[in-house]
Amino acid sequence: MSKPSEASGFRSPSTTVTPATTKRQRTTITFYLSDALRNRARAVYRATSFAERDSSWSEMLTKALLAEVERRELEHNDGKPFSASEEPLTPGRPIGF
Repeated sequence: MSKPSEASGFRSPSTTVTPATTKRQRTTITFYLSDALRNRARAVYRATSFAERDSSWSEMLTKALLAEVERRELEHNDGKPFSASEEPLTPGRPIGF
């Protein structure tokens, strides 16, 4: 039996990003992705930002990241957040992939 979020492919409305959530202390992150994915995401943002009420490119990316974080918490931690840490992630490609 699939979980509700898996069946619909979308997170529940109760977990939407609100201005109060996005106005808290923020940080800048850097990551790599293919040109094709970047261009695809930019096209989606341009075509849907008004309908989805994205105030910025950054907000759309925040919503996408939040959806994946919530999916993994649901799948691997009974829907509860994992313990947060300020400790840096190990650089480089993970061993075994």
